[in-house]
Amino acid sequence: MKYILYARKSSEQEERQAMSIESQESELLRMAKGLEFKVDKTYKESMSAKKTGRPIFNEMLDYIGRQKGCVVLAWKVDRLTRNIFDGAKIIELLENGNIKEIRTIDKVIVNNPIDKFMLAIDFGVGKKYSDDLSVNVKRGNRAKLEKGGWPHMAPLGYLNNPGAKTISIDPLRAPFIRKMFELYATGGYSLKDVANILYEQGFRTRSGFKIHKSKIHCMLVCPFYHGIMAENGKHYAGNHEPLITKQLFDDVQNVLFGKTHSKKQKHFFPFRGFLRCKSCGCALTASTKKGHQYYYCTNGKGHCEEHKKYMRSEYLDGIVSTTLNEIHFDAEIIELAYLASKEKLKSSDVYDSSARENLTRQLELIAKKQNKLLDNQLADLITDEAYEAKMKELNNQEIVLKQQLQKIGQNPDTGYDTLELTKEVFLTANKASNEFLRADNEQKRKVLEKLLWNLEIENREIACVSYKMPYAALKKSPRNGDFLTMLGRQDSNLRMTGPKPVALPLGYAPIFKLLKISRSSFLPLLVFRYFSLALAFKRLSNSSL
Repeated sequence: MKYILYARKSSEQEERQAMSIESQESELLRMAKGLEFKVDKTYKESMSAKKTGRPIFNEMLDYIGRQKGCVVLAWKVDRLTRNIFDGAKIIELLENGNIKEIRTIDKVIVNNPIDKFMLAIDFGVGKKYSDDLSVNVKRGNRAKLEKGGWPHMAPLGYLNNPGAKTISIDPLRAPFIRKMFELYATGGYSLKDVANILYEQGFRTRSGFKIHKSKIHCMLVCPFYHGIMAENGKHYAGNHEPLITKQLFDDVQNVLFGKTHSKKQKHFFPFRGFLRCKSCGCALTASTKKGHQYYYCTNGKGHCEEHKKYMRSEYLDGIVSTTLNEIHFDAEIIELAYLASKEKLKSSDVYDSSARENLTRQLELIAKKQNKLLDNQLADLITDEAYEAKMKELNNQEIVLKQQLQKIGQNPDTGYDTLELTKEVFLTANKASNEFLRADNEQKRKVLEKLLWNLEIENREIACVSYKMPYAALKKSPRNGDFLTMLGRQDSNLRMTGPKPVALPLGYAPIFKLLKISRSSFLPLLVFRYFSLALAFKRLSNSSL
């Protein structure tokens, strides 16, 4: 006769398990000693019994199947199994005599109709408990998701806070996540390139291993990083702080799924992709010769003479830097425009009511569509599959709209935020030329990606420049605008003259449009600033006498 001990606990319930494996084994050995049983085999595993396929349990059944008259010791019947398929195997071994009896801490089960009937009921109760537990866990997870919480382990880049039951940004890995999205969005790096670059810079898993390209791909398609949680095909607005913007996430998806092509580059050419031939319209390519980078037309159409004209990268640096001066503005003009716009914001309601009304109308429209869809489904006008698919789509749209509406309510100073960003646009344009000349190749490309769509080259000169917005609007303003130009009809004695008021050149209209201010609000500030400068000059002169 063989005495077999089996102890199990569910790994996913480790912190809530009533009896640990060690405790079960200790109690069962004490019981065996009291009965004068000598345990021949001990089987222990940490695995849920709600499904079949437990390797150690199956190993035990194989061993019992080769024996006769075995006695199985277990803490409770549900430790053996919580599913009816494994339960049927145990009952079959009991009927065949392979198992003589099953001893638990509170009962003895032998091969008779009553015991087998009660054993089947115990297995059924265990199955019911597992099913109810699964339903309760899913319901709890769904409730937490709807409140903006994340019920699972935090993705890489975030950390779980067990006490508060929230997640926070991982300061060690979050910068690498942002870098990963930024690199791939350029379209110049493959998944393997991104994985290698980040590994060299110190990016590791929580266990200290390299993150390979398959994991990089999974992270790049995960909307969690821009604030949306996806669970079973449904989207929920998360309370966690996003690591990236929605725009950056969309740019990465365009590269991943073919809308923007990604090509691996053996050599890094900062201008490649931005230069186009004015004569034939073909892109300029680049090559390295004798340690220098040269750019030239690909002559894809076979009839262009420009492809014979090579340009060294140093030459292009110079002419591009000169071109970037087209969007340069006097620093005092920027400051005056910024102050004028700030004064206007102080006297007006910065809350964007039109955006809120628009989002509210869209939410109402979705609610109507949902009600109409339900009516059609109840009237058997559409299939259940079509109803579920369309309802899931509407629910996802509703989540995104609610998130946008919530952000409007959480940011009452969006007008000031926009003003600061607009000022930053002008300052970026101001320093673009000098920054470009001082930058390395990688930084030069970032400047180009931020400012330009493309440059058209003709006779080794820049024939046409296509700026991105809002820098395209800056180019439309006078190139050499300064403070005196903005003051209009002024003489050199720092006093207002002439019968007409201060005038502004029409060429500066794009500035007012970008800063969302009118000429009427800008002129008083210029006049005030003018008299302030004149008064300061007069006081300085008087103090010197």
